Amino acid sequence: MYRGRGPTRHPMLTDEKTFLVARSNLAKHMDSQTSEPASIWSGILHEFRNHLASIAAATTEVKAVTPSAVVPEISDALLRTEWSTQRMTALVTFVDAAVRGGALATVDLDKVIEGALRLAAPALGRVAVSFDKPHRIDVRNRGTALECLIAGLVIELANAGSKAPDATYRQQIDVHADIGRGATVLWIDSSGLGPRPGSWRVALAHDLASQIGATVTASNAFAGFAIRLDSSS
Repeated sequence: MYRGRGPTRHPMLTDEKTFLVARSNLAKHMDSQTSEPASIWSGILHEFRNHLASIAAATTEVKAVTPSAVVPEISDALLRTEWSTQRMTALVTFVDAAVRGGALATVDLDKVIEGALRLAAPALGRVAVSFDKPHRIDVRNRGTALECLIAGLVIELANAGSKAPDATYRQQIDVHADIGRGATVLWIDSSGLGPRPGSWRVALAHDLASQIGATVTASNAFAGFAIRLDSSS
């Protein structure tokens, strides 16, 4: 079982409604400038990653020489900075998957889930996530589209569950893979509240699903989603 880790939850850094507009504008620009190589966008994302890595390294160095018991305010600020850097790094990966895509490949679902939970981890807080499957399953993926798709939906459910009135409540999200009729279906089931309407993460999940021939459906029976994938097993 994977346990989400991180400091006290802070307002989501990636909730801006402008995200999808920016992604759409980038995609449209790429379509209209067919002579421009994809390396331009790769370079921009590389610059983001370099700056985020520098911030992360500086935070680690300051933490090493600043005992939390001596300056608790600085320690808390460092934790928030570290958490924000992890969230922004994950967001860069989302943008990369949405804008640049990648080569179509057949991959082990275990590796996909591992990558998705790594992306989602900074946003999960006290949420626990489990994953089970009947046997090894190979699925189609394009770059990190499937990892970002799953991570976004898990984060969306975690965010909805965080609004529970009981401060001691610990949310559980279960991911179960099932195979039938030539397709793999991933059920993402939350013990918390259902996803909010108009979420950019859900919209992004539908967009990424279209890249790999998958579909995403919000469940009417429980708080969660069903992702139908073409199975290569």
